[in-house]
Amino acid sequence: MNRPGRSQAPVRGARKAWLKGVGAGLLVCALVTGCGGGDDEKVAAAVKPGPTVTVTATVTATPALMGSQVDSTVASATGVAKEHGYRVTAHDASQKDASPADDWTVCFEKYGRDSVDFGAVASGVPCPKADGGPIPWPSMPGLVGRTYAAAATAVGKVTDGDISVKASYKDEDVDGDHDDWKVCFQSPGAGAQVVGDRDVTLWLTEDGCPSAKGTYKDKTNDPDYTPPAAAGSDNSSGSSGSSGSTGTSSSSGGSSGGGAATTCEIVSNAGNCYNAGQFCRNADVGSSTHAGNGRLIFCRDEGSRNRWNY
Repeated sequence: MNRPGRSQAPVRGARKAWLKGVGAGLLVCALVTGCGGGDDEKVAAAVKPGPTVTVTATVTATPALMGSQVDSTVASATGVAKEHGYRVTAHDASQKDASPADDWTVCFEKYGRDSVDFGAVASGVPCPKADGGPIPWPSMPGLVGRTYAAAATAVGKVTDGDISVKASYKDEDVDGDHDDWKVCFQSPGAGAQVVGDRDVTLWLTEDGCPSAKGTYKDKTNDPDYTPPAAAGSDNSSGSSGSSGSTGTSSSSGGSSGGGAATTCEIVSNAGNCYNAGQFCRNADVGSSTHAGNGRLIFCRDEGSRNRWNY
């Protein structure tokens, strides 16, 4: 029933508009989410959980930094490297393939992330220029003409071996202070390779060098030296004994003034009279004879050498 004074048209128009809005909202809800708990359960069931993956991370500690171990022994370098967390190996740094000993000297070192490899050579051996190269042994310097002091210094730079000294002349002894004596001959020779602690021999002289080792500085000290004839004698000596034996040799005669005769009871292997200062044979020690000048001389044991003296 219509009441007087009110219009029904606006009410019907508003209701239609409201219904259109609700219908549009339901459509959007259905498109986006399904607009219901039943739809959410269907979506959740469609998503299946994947397999569980377990990741294990391995953490390796980085070794601590350490100083260079070159010139250390293998034993010392190995100990230091292990204290810093390194794995250690060692090899022969020369062209050979020997196993390094604890007292070998480290020449090269090569680092990995957590390791170190030492290249080493035997104690006292010089390091090669490159890992795996030949050993650069030094060469013997030329020493002839130098003083003994200068030569000894030069030798000490290439070897720790012993230095032996000998006299260049047979009748010269090297004793006392000989730093200023001159080197005449050397062994090993100049340029020879000095392997290890090689020993060295030097022949010295206080004055000028001889042309060869084993000569006499004073020619009269040579047992084979023939002295000149004594003044007033017409003949120096003659030998009645064989070489190497004791014999009697005499020279007689004289000038019109009555020169004295010279008699040599013992002669050298060459058949000559001895003079004071010359060497005498072991068999003649304790004996006496007249020298070429007519004076009596005696063969005495003077240690390493026997000599004729007045």
